[in-house]
Parts: sequence; C-alpha cells; structure tokens
Amino acid sequence: MDESVSRAHRVLRAVIVEGRQAREFEKDIALAGPAFVGVLNAFFRNVVERPFSGQESVATVQGYLERLQRAYPQELARLEPGPMALFVAEQIGPGAPPPGQSRLWALEGGVIHQMRLIAEYAARYEGIVGEELELYLRGSCARYLTQEY
Repeated sequence: MDESVSRAHRVLRAVIVEGRQAREFEKDIALAGPAFVGVLNAFFRNVVERPFSGQESVATVQGYLERLQRAYPQELARLEPGPMALFVAEQIGPGAPPPGQSRLWALEGGVIHQMRLIAEYAARYEGIVGEELELYLRGSCARYLTQEY
C-alpha cells in the first residue's frame, strides 16, 4: 500500500476506532497529504452508503442527519444537517465525484470535521463496529487508491 495511504489509515484508525484525538496526529496528517482527506472521504462514503443508495432526496438525507444529531446531541451539537445533506447527496450514487473530491466545497477545515463526525457517528448509529468498522476503514484505502466511486 502507498505510504501516504498507510499513514492516513493509521491516523483514521486511531481516531475512529480507538477514539483518540486527531490533533495528536497533526504531523502524520500533514505527511499523509491529500491521501488523508481522500481516505477519510472514502470511509465517509462507505458508511453513508449503508443507509443510502444515492437515489434519496436531500430532504430525506437531512432527516437522517437530524435523527443522527438527536441520537448523539452532545457529540453532534455542531453538525449542520442542511448543508451536509447536500454534501452527502453529492458524494454517493450516480454522478458522485472521485473519492477525495467535491463539486460543492473544498474538502478542508469545517467540511472535513463535519464529514468525520457524520462518518463516525453514522457508523455507530448503523451498528458498524468492531471488525466490520475495521473492514470499512480498510476498504476506504482501496476505494481511494482505485478511485472507485
């Protein structure tokens, strides 16, 4: 596996699976470069494709994100269901851009944080835990490397 993708995987595993803080890995994130955002985005897609096929309306996606926020009110207090519903709809299904890309917004800062929150808490909400969570994360590396939509 490409070293930058391996580094991204290690960081995401520590944050998502082990519950560590991303700020502990700032140097590793920087060294992973674009692969970090690409693998995170692929993981996000893997998770949100569990409840969605890509054919749902933005309103349906927003309703799901609002339910997710109610299920984890403290953790998702800063989640923005409206704008992120547009993002989720763009990222899955027919016409989705390659992993690590968006036609709506630059994948940086707040968008990355929102994407991570959705991926992490939607995985919990959908019961993606333990070995299955590890599988989703490993699959995100392959999805990013192959640019699988």
